[in-house]
Amino acid sequence: MNLILYDTFLFYVRESIAAIGVAVIIIGALRSLCQLYLVCVHRTLDLNYIRLQFGNSVILGLEFMVGADIVGSLISPDYYNIGLLAIIVLIRTVLSYFLNLELQALSPQERKSIA
Repeated sequence: MNLILYDTFLFYVRESIAAIGVAVIIIGALRSLCQLYLVCVHRTLDLNYIRLQFGNSVILGLEFMVGADIVGSLISPDYYNIGLLAIIVLIRTVLSYFLNLELQALSPQERKSIA
């Protein structure tokens, strides 16, 4: 009985963490769309700023999804779940690497305007 309760609790924890990750990505996308609209209308923001902010939102959302998959692997540890976790971690690592490369390629003035 306790094992079923434990699995049910972990299932809801996993789904909650995954939902937070999806919400972070959606909110980041909506924020980027609003900022893009402002760029088109008023020319007030930098496109690099929008791209980097959205990239950070995607990376943060993927972090939550990795956490959800780690909790999910406690419920049913099989090769499929572990492979899925490895793929998500790989995607997150590649995105983070290239986002950091783009940030390093910016001039000091561009970095200062983004910060």
